Amino acid sequence: MDATESRTGAVAGDGSQAGAVGPRGRVPSFADVFDGPSVELPAMLDARECRAACQRRLLAEADEGESLLSATLSIPGPHKTSAVLERVFDELMAAADAALADVPVRRRTRLGGPAGPELMELVGLAPEELKRRMTGIEQDHPLGRLADLDVLGRGDAAPRSVSRTELGLPPRRCLICDGEAKACARSRAHTVYEMQEKIAEIIQQGGHI
Repeated sequence: MDATESRTGAVAGDGSQAGAVGPRGRVPSFADVFDGPSVELPAMLDARECRAACQRRLLAEADEGESLLSATLSIPGPHKTSAVLERVFDELMAAADAALADVPVRRRTRLGGPAGPELMELVGLAPEELKRRMTGIEQDHPLGRLADLDVLGRGDAAPRSVSRTELGLPPRRCLICDGEAKACARSRAHTVYEMQEKIAEIIQQGGHI
């Protein structure tokens, strides 16, 4: 597996992300969860472009039968990272590692910065099977509702993202009202603060951080 990368070019010598986690212990407060730096829209757009470029690069290197896992956190608002959120991400990536323990994984690339933690890796599974396994984490892990575990394969002109509906699975549910998440996001049915409160509650109840 490859060394950890960051958008700033810094790579921790032991493969971990610099400045990520503090000691585990007490249940994190709302302030603990969202005490990271605020990210502005230009930085978010830069991160999105960086992610897309990295996805294209890795898929261009993919062997026959490999798919790309692109993992991020689903955190609304300007605070996308903190020591607590980094630990959440690490917990979710440990769950992904366990779900993929029987298949080859390579070209593991971790990105970081104010826009939040990200990880990409090439996995020796068909896109549909990889998506099934990652959807299991999103649905069943105590912190899974905070994960965005996207699966991409090679398309004719651009990377092809595999959706839940392609597998006959229902769309993701809203954290607040349990409606369809994308519909609530489009209509801005809930405030950022409401969603942040729910995220903090999920983390506090998860018992893993």
